Amino acid sequence: MKPELTFLSKEELEHIHDQALVLLETTGIDIKLPEALEILKKEGCKVKEDTVVNIPRQLVEKALDTIPARDEITLYARDPEYDVKPAKDSPVLAAMVEATHVYDLYTRKKRPATNKDLAQSTQLLEILENVAIASPPVTPQDVNHKTTDWYTWATSFSNTTKHITGPGTGARCVKDAIKMASIVAGGEKEFLERPFFSLWILTTPPMKVDPLTLEALIEGAKNKIPLIISSGPILGVTAPVTIAGSCAMAHAEILSCLVLSQLVNPGAPVVYTSFARSMDFKIGHISMASPEFTILKGCMGQLGRYLGLPTRMPAMLRDAKILDAQAGFETAMTGIASALSADIMDGMQFDMDMVVDFADFVFCNEAIAQLQRLVRDVAVNEDTLALKVIDQVSHGQNFLATEHTVEHFKTEIFEPKVFERRMWGAWEEDGALDMREKVVAMTREMLEEKCKPALDEATSKELNKIAEQADHG
Repeated sequence: MKPELTFLSKEELEHIHDQALVLLETTGIDIKLPEALEILKKEGCKVKEDTVVNIPRQLVEKALDTIPARDEITLYARDPEYDVKPAKDSPVLAAMVEATHVYDLYTRKKRPATNKDLAQSTQLLEILENVAIASPPVTPQDVNHKTTDWYTWATSFSNTTKHITGPGTGARCVKDAIKMASIVAGGEKEFLERPFFSLWILTTPPMKVDPLTLEALIEGAKNKIPLIISSGPILGVTAPVTIAGSCAMAHAEILSCLVLSQLVNPGAPVVYTSFARSMDFKIGHISMASPEFTILKGCMGQLGRYLGLPTRMPAMLRDAKILDAQAGFETAMTGIASALSADIMDGMQFDMDMVVDFADFVFCNEAIAQLQRLVRDVAVNEDTLALKVIDQVSHGQNFLATEHTVEHFKTEIFEPKVFERRMWGAWEEDGALDMREKVVAMTREMLEEKCKPALDEATSKELNKIAEQADHG
């Protein structure tokens, strides 16, 4: 069987879910987009104080009946080879989005991210075999601030054939992203048959969803673009300080968006997500790699699976500033918990999601491969129990030369490409590189010799024209 990690019992999951339904029925969710309010009112939701909507539990249950289940969803890629089926492929690694700075691969100094950085980082994600979703790791700081999302889409489409999860800043942004993707796919019909991007839909704790997010949700649901619906409360700041209370509130916010998506278009695909986190009360900084962050990933992952939905958890994110011992521990702690409780894991950022180091992509590419091995089913059958082989080898010999070992060692034993296992002498002869030095050298070689755009120059220019038009209103 496949191993599992549980922070909550079945009874506790049911109780949290029930209390989330109570929150929606009594406290309600603040919805300030008139279109969304009208959709909810038509289904019998009561509105108080002009924008606070009370959603009855029957409506939540009705929505959960129409949302595609975990084993019914595919996150398509432009290249079908990279399609992601959460139920089958779990866990997989996705790039987290919207870092504003990079740790320069050559100067090894932190600086603002550029559109060129976005292009190069996306090309790198394209060739890393264990990265399943090439979401834009950085938001370029050298383009018009009001239209960064448009440039992010154009540059992402130009540099990967994998699935992309990106920003949805209002209806126009989503419409223009569909327009760009349709150019790439050869037509809108062709794109909508296999939509190769999904949209981040982020609530605004406590118990709110902002208008632009609601616009994006509605536009995405209309076209059955997968919606990555997430709540990111901060313990003791934008949510109760207790983990159970924070989970109940985040779950309620996510459920409100699930309901709206199904009212707009029954069967619209949804992925259950949360980046609930904690704050260090001593220094006032948010932590994306604390023990509480890790526990919250496990709890929210369980709640998503309780609903039968595919789950995605921002996981391999580090408070560490660079790829050092702290980063390694944080990667392992959050990574193991999420690999055991989520289908998709977002990672590859430092400093509370603000900084990206391209060399870290190579490190995380191997880390997820080891995590995938860790959570794989342990097969127990006549062949794997190997009683005949044990009897054949008997006492005092070894199993190295048996056919059984030859047949199975490549699938049973993980062989690292980056992590060091050799004897000291061999490591020293190769330059005695530490992990940072090793992955920096590997990444430079990849960028200089293997990375290239995924679209021809003419098509990329056509996408950029759409972004430029948004610049001018």
